[in-house]
Amino acid sequence: MEQEELLSEKETQAVIDLGNLILQFARVDRGTYHPDGVTPESDTDHTVMLGIIACAFADTFAPHLDRGKIAQFALVHDLAEVYAGDTLTLRTLTEQQKNDKDEREQEALKRIKREFDPVFPWIGITIESYESLDTPEARFVKFVDKVLPKITHTLSHGARLMQSSVGKEEMEEMHAHQYASIAASYGSDQAEVRRLYASLSSAVRKALFE
Repeated sequence: MEQEELLSEKETQAVIDLGNLILQFARVDRGTYHPDGVTPESDTDHTVMLGIIACAFADTFAPHLDRGKIAQFALVHDLAEVYAGDTLTLRTLTEQQKNDKDEREQEALKRIKREFDPVFPWIGITIESYESLDTPEARFVKFVDKVLPKITHTLSHGARLMQSSVGKEEMEEMHAHQYASIAASYGSDQAEVRRLYASLSSAVRKALFE
């Protein structure tokens, strides 16, 4: 190996610490399952699924969007859960639960920024840009993120839904409420993802109840 100028000890350690953060990220389990209906979906499973599906879907159905931005937002969108944990949102959260979730995630982001801003400010900047929802790409990713559980529910034959005693009528009510809320806010300019949402909601219903 040719003699190269080395990173500083601080910079090298930051790379190692970032690798450790991602390994911790992989150990955060979500409330959804793999197709076997037993193995929890991890945050890294979810992140990779979101990144690839969002980019592929945008390429075909929303080519006006910047897929580079979409990929970046998808990579970091849940990173705060390393410290905040995942919150099961199968049913609508109470106002207190929502406030607790927001507070945990805000504190987690502050910690990530303290730990990595000195060497890798891109992480915190990108998370904040995503959460501001001030670009169509951020809104697109957030909407697709809300669609993905319908894929895992379909593949796992509704394992989480069955565990939580969610029947057809309640599921349809939850989907309708979530769709209306998103369509009236950050999903209002995302016609392509609204179609995707409706299509996958139908797929879940057919897979589980028809």
